[in-house]
Amino acid sequence: MLKNRVLKYLSVFVFLLSTFFSVEGLKAETKDTDIFSKDQIDIIKKMAIEAMLENPEVLIEVSKILKERDEIKKSKNISRLLEEYRSEIFDASDASILGNPNGDITIVEFFDYNCSYCKVAAQNIRSLIRDDGNIKFIPREWPILNSISVFAAKAAIASIKQDKYKDFHWKLMDAKRLNEDKIISLADELDIDLIKLEDDMNSEFVKGHIEKSTLLAKKIGFSGTPLFIIEDQFIPGYVPIEEMKAIISKIRKDK
Repeated sequence: MLKNRVLKYLSVFVFLLSTFFSVEGLKAETKDTDIFSKDQIDIIKKMAIEAMLENPEVLIEVSKILKERDEIKKSKNISRLLEEYRSEIFDASDASILGNPNGDITIVEFFDYNCSYCKVAAQNIRSLIRDDGNIKFIPREWPILNSISVFAAKAAIASIKQDKYKDFHWKLMDAKRLNEDKIISLADELDIDLIKLEDDMNSEFVKGHIEKSTLLAKKIGFSGTPLFIIEDQFIPGYVPIEEMKAIISKIRKDK
């Protein structure tokens, strides 16, 4: 009975709601204020409100529809922005390339060393690089959580100057808890020159990397870590390794 009522009123309600928003959108685009009179718009609004009050369960379905539309719109917008800033995103002149530099699939990750999901994802990425053999991985430090995140990012980027980034990166990802002493200790374990590291942490090279990550994130609308860009695919958040493999497989088939 409930299902029939929902189906019965959903089409009417969605029509009223979509009509109203379509009219408002058209007015905004065309500057035309005479598409519907004020009285007619008030009637549409009243009918929509009455439909909601009489059938509140319909709101759940409408909410789903509006959410799906919003996600589609957001996805299209991000795809457009990824294309617009593609050269900057995949530019590794200020970063370190892990995996195969000539790999047929490029993965860029925006991450924070204090992000727990980033640490879980790191295990998957490391396995993927090892097992696939044809992945070009570009890590982009984007320290957004706290001051230790910033310190870790600076230290990691600075280690590029000593060709120690790869091992240092994975050590930082493997560490459960980080503080400044722990970060320096991990660097020392890898025979990183600590005096040079400290100097390089304050360099324009390091500053530029972080600023670029932050600016790209702002321009495209990234909101958290981890965040992956696999070729032209935008993947926010953690995804299981099997799902990532499936995405990569599909990209290869479509090439």
